[in-house]
Amino acid sequence: MISKLSTSSFYIQLYQIIEDRSSDQIISWNKSNNNSFIVWDLKKLRSNILPKSSSVLGRNLTEFVAKLRSHGFRSIVKGPGELEFSHDEFSRSPLMKKMMVKALSERIEKFDAQIKAMKCRLKAKKATLNVENLFQNLRI
Repeated sequence: MISKLSTSSFYIQLYQIIEDRSSDQIISWNKSNNNSFIVWDLKKLRSNILPKSSSVLGRNLTEFVAKLRSHGFRSIVKGPGELEFSHDEFSRSPLMKKMMVKALSERIEKFDAQIKAMKCRLKAKKATLNVENLFQNLRI
């Protein structure tokens, strides 16, 4: 399961949002339990965070909770407007942070390789078009 955590964009994006100190009033790690996080303000999560995140986390609160459950999170009702989610392998720890950074770096490297390949194909296509244009303009 750890390898799934490290390669899933869902876990990476969720981890980044929870780690972001500027959103601690909305969502943060549970200070007494490193295997869970608390959504402190459901309204602000809905209006400030979910619209800014890609659809990986869900476009609305219902999708977000459904995706959390489908990725192995359990929900604990905290109080009005608050929810806590826990997962045995998703935690605030130096090891998890290293895994997330490594997974993100791997994704960036893969994306860079895809861009380079696309540039090469585009360059080859331009060269082919130039040769075709030269032949068309040749007057024999």
